Amino acid sequence: MIGRNRSSSTRIPAWLAAILLAAPPGYVIAEEKKPLDIRDPGADLANFPNSAFTLPRGGFYLEMAPAFFSTESSRLSAQYNWEYMLRYGLFDAVELRLYSQGFSVQGSPNSATGFSPLTLDTKIHLWDEIEAYFLPAAGLEVMVQTTWLGSSAFDAGTEPSFSFNFDQGLPWDVDLEYNLGAARFQDPDDPTDQVWDFTLSWALQRDVVEDVAVFVNGYHNASNLPRIGRLADKYVRVCPHSGPCRTEELVQQYADDAANYVQHMIGGGTLWTVDDHVAVFGNIGVGLTSSTPPVTAYFGFAWTP
Repeated sequence: MIGRNRSSSTRIPAWLAAILLAAPPGYVIAEEKKPLDIRDPGADLANFPNSAFTLPRGGFYLEMAPAFFSTESSRLSAQYNWEYMLRYGLFDAVELRLYSQGFSVQGSPNSATGFSPLTLDTKIHLWDEIEAYFLPAAGLEVMVQTTWLGSSAFDAGTEPSFSFNFDQGLPWDVDLEYNLGAARFQDPDDPTDQVWDFTLSWALQRDVVEDVAVFVNGYHNASNLPRIGRLADKYVRVCPHSGPCRTEELVQQYADDAANYVQHMIGGGTLWTVDDHVAVFGNIGVGLTSSTPPVTAYFGFAWTP
């Protein structure tokens, strides 16, 4: 979801807090604390990018998409996932996150049912938006997709990635969110080799009525979280750099400059904030290359106590 807390009025920067804490006795320093709600900073699973903002210290979100579907592409079988993410504010500007595609069902030719592995994720809020200088709010996100608790059919190996997350207000009450980063993928030409590549995800969002927003979004190479399958389950021909070509049943998808491998998706959705504690969302996207699932759709919710 596009981040909402673009104002720094409720946060005291660290350098200012240090000065204030040195004030003479008798001065009372109090930082205004807003009650945590689902609008601020908002659900990250609602669209493809993640916001620059973090939960306050002690804050908790549960986000879940129990209906996540992607159709068959040239490299990937159709797949169903019950994805989820747990978020916890360790400090006001540091958030710990645990993500997984959860219960997963893969279609033919290599049908499988099991669980996708856990992704360990940390997001740090760097600064708020400075509108006078047209400077977006910024955050840094670092994650590692592990092999933990994953069934063999959905084990893509250990995959680190990082991104810089930006949020910015535009004219006509439009909010822009975009993530620039890189992820490590396994080379389809040599499954023993791994290569880093650029990733981009973005969204434009606007409220249409109170508590209802619509958005368009997309990604290049991969969404910020590993939400779209990268493990090619179809039989593909691979040619290692040293050795003869061979047929491989399971090869990790690598997004390079070749049209065969690059993933591009664009789509749109809506977000309805039911009350201070619950928001529901839906998103549907279409693939623009042969390796991207032609249709990806999901529906879910976010909840905070």
